[in-house]
Amino acid sequence: MKKRILQCLSLILCAALLAIPAAAAETSGEDAAPARPGPVQVWGTLTWLDDGGLLVENSSEDALSQVILHGESIICLDAVTGDPMDIQDLKDGDTIYAWVGPAMTMSLPPHATAILILGNIPADYAVPQFYEISSVAPQAMAAIYPTPALTWTEVTATDGTTLKITDEATLTPYLTKNIVRLEDLIPGTRILVWSDAQGEPEKVMVFPYEYRGYVTVAEDGTVSTNGAAAAQKAKTTEDGDTLLPIRAVAEALGMKVHWDAKLGAVVSYGDDMVKPAPLTSETLMTAMPGGAVSVVNSDGSTTEIYGTCLKEAGVTYVSQTALLQALDLYLAD
Repeated sequence: MKKRILQCLSLILCAALLAIPAAAAETSGEDAAPARPGPVQVWGTLTWLDDGGLLVENSSEDALSQVILHGESIICLDAVTGDPMDIQDLKDGDTIYAWVGPAMTMSLPPHATAILILGNIPADYAVPQFYEISSVAPQAMAAIYPTPALTWTEVTATDGTTLKITDEATLTPYLTKNIVRLEDLIPGTRILVWSDAQGEPEKVMVFPYEYRGYVTVAEDGTVSTNGAAAAQKAKTTEDGDTLLPIRAVAEALGMKVHWDAKLGAVVSYGDDMVKPAPLTSETLMTAMPGGAVSVVNSDGSTTEIYGTCLKEAGVTYVSQTALLQALDLYLAD
């Protein structure tokens, strides 16, 4: 019985299941252990459940041989053309490939929130693969102006897969008419990749970027925002918490930072940034050394978030996790 997909269930188990790869997962490029939480692939025949969920079953003995999918904004695409499908057109007994968030319930079968479902899969068809880019090694370009367009870029996904995507591949945006380029493949970007018989990407669908930017923290503590290194390095506390310099990161993203005696470091929207309606506050976050770290929500309310803030040699630092959450940033490898 088909019903509208219900609101996704509360997910209580985090990325521990990432260590259990789907036995039938098909990947291209180099195989490696998952480097970080990211989309997890499940596949098999589906059965509609009375509550609107989708039971996916395959014949393997893998821990993910049965998964129940839920979600309010699942993307459903034709596996061959990449065209949007109505999820209600999926029928009991159809074979689907799906990618879910890394968190799943501990029930048997586990429940998961679906991100993407591929349907209309022909027999013996090489199904395209869905990736979240965790790092990028672009082609080195000569220091000339204007900078020439890339002819290739090498990306590594959260599951450890490495892909070299060239300008021979067709890049298409999901549901927009925007022009996408190799330069748009940055950490945090999600892509659906069709490969040729040699395993080389020949078509890449690029999904809208969901972050304000990305941050990289090198082993020596160097902090880079959107690829540009900051003068101040990250700090590590005695309990292992990584702290990032607030001003260096925020200003690299075009945000404004000022000091307030009562609130501490205040990060505000930059002149070229668009605030979500109906928000009128200019503030994104506040962080008081030795005190509270807070974020301003889209409805204007303020929420205190977990994190450490300290000030040293005139530089205010805040926990990496808090800064990423407050400023909506992606942590790249």
